Amino acid sequence: MGRPPLPIGTYGKIKVYQVGARRFRARTRYRDYDGVTRPVERVGTSATGATNNLRAALRDRGRETADGEITADTRVAAVAELWLRDLDESSRALRTKITYRENWERHLRAAVGQLRLRDLRVSSVDRVIRELRERSGNGTAIHSKVVLSGILGLAVRHDALDANPVRELTPVRGRRRSKKEAATLTEDSLIGLRAHLRASPAAVRHDLVDIVDVLSGLGCRIGELLALDWTKVDAAGSLSIEGTVIRVPAQGLIVQAHTKSAAGMRTITPPAWLMEILVRRYAAAHGEWVFPSTRGTLRDPENTRTRLREAIAGTEWEGLHPHAFRHLVATRLDAAGLSAREIADYLGHERISMTQDVYMSRKANGANAAAALAILDPGPSVTE
Repeated sequence: MGRPPLPIGTYGKIKVYQVGARRFRARTRYRDYDGVTRPVERVGTSATGATNNLRAALRDRGRETADGEITADTRVAAVAELWLRDLDESSRALRTKITYRENWERHLRAAVGQLRLRDLRVSSVDRVIRELRERSGNGTAIHSKVVLSGILGLAVRHDALDANPVRELTPVRGRRRSKKEAATLTEDSLIGLRAHLRASPAAVRHDLVDIVDVLSGLGCRIGELLALDWTKVDAAGSLSIEGTVIRVPAQGLIVQAHTKSAAGMRTITPPAWLMEILVRRYAAAHGEWVFPSTRGTLRDPENTRTRLREAIAGTEWEGLHPHAFRHLVATRLDAAGLSAREIADYLGHERISMTQDVYMSRKANGANAAAALAILDPGPSVTE
């Protein structure tokens, strides 16, 4: 009767051979998780050293998965490719997939890509995230933490790591912003901003006047605004927000057929003055987009933010971000007595707590929001 096979994940007797001056080889047979028994050996400067090296290798080999893809000796870059492949095949938003892959390629690959999983410690991961925060900002650090947690979480699920070191990190905290970086918008400062833009030939040329007016009535995200086409606008007094403009590598600008969350897919009733702006624009339109580029194509959100920064550089509004209009709208609706649910639905927030905690200082289709925003009427257009 033949010798019974080794149990899966175990090894036989270790034998040590001297192969040179101060050089020893330790060797044994190990039965892998695919059922195949293979020879495994390690060397050392003494019999004990070679044996210890072999036992360490066998311990880590025991963490190897059945398909042999991930072990403690696997480099982080290899695990990242597997994680990104799974991400591409998931139902996550396309913008999220692009953001996470770009974060890996731009920031994390150079920092941790060539490290082996066994080399990662909480302290080393913490140092990487802190350095990214100092060098590239709080947003990059937050994304990097999410991406690295996902990659190392995959390693944990394959038993190549005992625990995910990212989970032990403290929350990423940003640097204190300057007043310009934290620029906010009030009803009074909006009047001055509108006057400044109407007097600026560059702002008029880049269509920033109407963009700012409409943002101050919708409070939508800039990508959602630029994704609006005329089929989404109902002259009877409502419009539907059902997508956002994103840039896809090697493809260019596209309209992602959904917003940041399910709650962002909404039909709202804007104030009458805003609908008048849209009716005027429709009469002069030559394409499908409400706010097209100068060539009539999709307009780039990042380029639009850049044009706005240029137009207000050196003014009291310097540092103003398009998101400030979301805060302004939320503040106005709150002051008018709308409930947190009504405000969240107008802005397209999935969680009411987000509206309360961040935007106040669900698909609201009624006229409450429109009436509350009537006060922000910009008056006669610059083109009239």
